[in-house]
Amino acid sequence: MIAAAQTSKGAFAMDRTLRTTTEAIDHVWKMMDDIRTCMLVTKHGLALRGRPMHAMPSREEGCIWFLSDRRGHKEEELERDPQGALIFAHPGRNDYLSVSGETEVSVDRAKIDELWNDAARAFWPEGKADPNICVLRFLPEDAEYWDGPSSSVLIALKMATARMTGETPDLGESRKVPLG
Repeated sequence: MIAAAQTSKGAFAMDRTLRTTTEAIDHVWKMMDDIRTCMLVTKHGLALRGRPMHAMPSREEGCIWFLSDRRGHKEEELERDPQGALIFAHPGRNDYLSVSGETEVSVDRAKIDELWNDAARAFWPEGKADPNICVLRFLPEDAEYWDGPSSSVLIALKMATARMTGETPDLGESRKVPLG
């Protein structure tokens, strides 16, 4: 489907796929599941801090799970202010996703057992019984995604065409999506 969509600057760009809200929500969960590595952004006073994390999205539970280390500062920051963001990027495909929400910190041993995988052993060589492991449960509220063409040649062509015509280039779809 091709339809006109208003961009944040008020200009109109042609979206290749104008999704229903349900389709957009499905797309957000699929992007999280496909990309998996994200930056978890927390607040430390007035400063923002981001660090790479391995996301384990669970649409059935309506959250994104993480195994984390209690020796870091993110758990303290999240306990003071649970608001945060997850930033996913797949530059090779020009796909980007930002998800905002709240995070809960837990030491639920049953959930740690459930989420444990071989890659986690690199961070906790003692295994899943390591007392430094905790679980982060990110509850998404809103998301925004940007889907762009994966070909850098196509992007350059669209940018050149836009400069010559004075029109806004169609660089894919951008959409804000309610999740909470």
